Amino acid sequence: MTPPAFRRWLAALAWIVWLAGACATPSVHALTLATWNIEWLMTPATRGELGARCQPQQPDSDSRALPCTPGRKPPPVRDATDLAVLARYADRLGARGVDVVALQEVDGAEAGRQVFRQGWRLDCFTPRRHPQNVGFAIRDGVPYRCHPALTELDVDGSSRAGADVTLYPGTPQAVRILAVHLKSGCFNGRLDRRFAPCERLRQQVPVVEAWIDARVRERVAFAVMGDFNRHLDQDARFDAGPDEDAPLNLVQAWSDDQPPGAVLLRATEAQPYLACHRDDTHRRYIDDILISSSLAQRHPSRLFARQPYDDADLGRPLSDHCPLIWTLRP
Repeated sequence: MTPPAFRRWLAALAWIVWLAGACATPSVHALTLATWNIEWLMTPATRGELGARCQPQQPDSDSRALPCTPGRKPPPVRDATDLAVLARYADRLGARGVDVVALQEVDGAEAGRQVFRQGWRLDCFTPRRHPQNVGFAIRDGVPYRCHPALTELDVDGSSRAGADVTLYPGTPQAVRILAVHLKSGCFNGRLDRRFAPCERLRQQVPVVEAWIDARVRERVAFAVMGDFNRHLDQDARFDAGPDEDAPLNLVQAWSDDQPPGAVLLRATEAQPYLACHRDDTHRRYIDDILISSSLAQRHPSRLFARQPYDDADLGRPLSDHCPLIWTLRP
């Protein structure tokens, strides 16, 4: 082989070796997570049918019914125009590059497809007969695998289960996600008060902790996101106490480094409250995204955002929540 030919052969060999290494080394890409409670999202037909035979108290999980509690706001009635407006906001999530949206208060995939239309798959919903369910909208092209619902979160037969999915299963990019909608009514203060919502929430905390601890032991990167019905900025200030089965607070119970690696980062930590619209009277988040330290190490650059509603849409029955978004970058 002549010297020039030998040099060309070496160059070709070096290229082949580099290419093989590049293909074998997985590149970490950005991951954008969002959560959105769409407030009793049903088809108009379902809303009409269930509204005609509503119950004065909140129905249990096995009941296909709506509440019409005196003195309380009823589930919204939406027409095709309202749903089209909600779909416009879902399109904006797609334009932002959102990969997955944890959904709450959605009556399954059929109801979700009224809002998440083109470019999304609606899947992994909890099987509750009650129309408030939890599930996911997953961007087309993102591989995923559904896991059984975390039904243990329904601690009293009238609470919401958790939805569970793995994105990019079987790859180095795999991330397990639990979507939750925890018990409402105990927004702050210790969980050991004699107050029914706090008692129920206190029962739910160890269920989520067991899920978190299992993922840590499996060495799986994960996120827990949704409507926590809790001011986690205040909750995080206080210790969870010594009893894992009866914690005093949420955040320190879940992020206790037991087992080692059970440490969580929170999207809203140190973030100012961003209103959903100009008439928003809330001052603290109850929607949030928590990620494992392993996922945070994979994505050290993180950008928090919220997607508010346009002033022109005020007065429409959209939702009492708006999307919360966290982009994780390598």
